[in-house]
Amino acid sequence: MENASKALLIAGAILLAILIIAIGMFIYTSAQSTIQNSMSSMTTQEIEGFNSNFTTYEGKQTGSQVKALLGRLIANANTYEEEPGKVPNVTIQPKKADATKNSYYYNDDQAGNCTEYSKGLSTARSQVEAKHEYTVTMPTGQSGLIEEVVIEY
Repeated sequence: MENASKALLIAGAILLAILIIAIGMFIYTSAQSTIQNSMSSMTTQEIEGFNSNFTTYEGKQTGSQVKALLGRLIANANTYEEEPGKVPNVTIQPKKADATKNSYYYNDDQAGNCTEYSKGLSTARSQVEAKHEYTVTMPTGQSGLIEEVVIEY
């Protein structure tokens, strides 16, 4: 009888140890997922700081300001080459009345495509004339980041 009660105590201790280890692992994994989520999402201030690099160019702009914007977009693409969500698409379109000119669209949806994106923007930058006025709009996405830059001349 004495051996049976000792065996029950040992079995209870083992079950209690397994329960404590399981609770510890649950807490550890839930803490890890919380840490990962907080690192991957940007705060409102970070989003505003990121967007402020471009929003100063929104509205009616001269050609030289549009060239500066395209330069910032190229630098941004080089900085965030591995994070395509931070590289806005760029659409350059003629005025609606001028049907003889084509619209141009530049995007960097896939990581590693930064070179072609930058080349296209460099070409567009060289074609912008300082004497013209352009209208720049920048719609944001669900994340709050600027998703697209639309330049109309």
